[in-house]
Amino acid sequence: MASRTTMGMLRAILGIGFLLLLGQAHAQAKGPKLIHTESVGEITITSFAFGGPPGCDPLTGAGCTFYDLGASVKGQHTPFGPYTETATATVLLLSTPNGGHDANGNPTEYCMQELGTAIDTYSDGSTISSDFQGTSCCATASCNGGPPRVNHDSSVITGGTKRFSGAEGGWSWSDSLGPSGALLIHAEGVLQLPVGSETH
Repeated sequence: MASRTTMGMLRAILGIGFLLLLGQAHAQAKGPKLIHTESVGEITITSFAFGGPPGCDPLTGAGCTFYDLGASVKGQHTPFGPYTETATATVLLLSTPNGGHDANGNPTEYCMQELGTAIDTYSDGSTISSDFQGTSCCATASCNGGPPRVNHDSSVITGGTKRFSGAEGGWSWSDSLGPSGALLIHAEGVLQLPVGSETH
């Protein structure tokens, strides 16, 4: 009798343990959705203005400590398709050597700090908002002018709407301004969506 009771209790314990394992596996299967993302696009500068203390020349940048710019992006995102972006950025006009130098050891490459915000909009109207910061680098001491120039930045998601509601994550990206004047961007990162969210 005691033996049958013991066996019954053992079967009950094993059954409960099995159910708990099933529940844990189900929870893991329904965990946060992680998505590898990648995008390319072309940037158009929509506004540009120098700023700084009194005496800053808004035309040449002389005596200024930063410049603000606005930009729009049109590109293709994997896996979410075509997108557009509006962005604003501030670049601090304090350049530091970036390692490049001539035969005499004089610096030939410089970088400046930049930060800003962006909103990406997809074909169904869903949006992702982000903040970014990084460096703007070039082969001259001022970096105020044209090509060649390259920016390296990291973004963190600050909000999302529709299918991206509750999204978290971010990406790293770079853009380059070549001799033709085309400003091209490439970004790659990870997006996390809440349990049960739809992305398509």
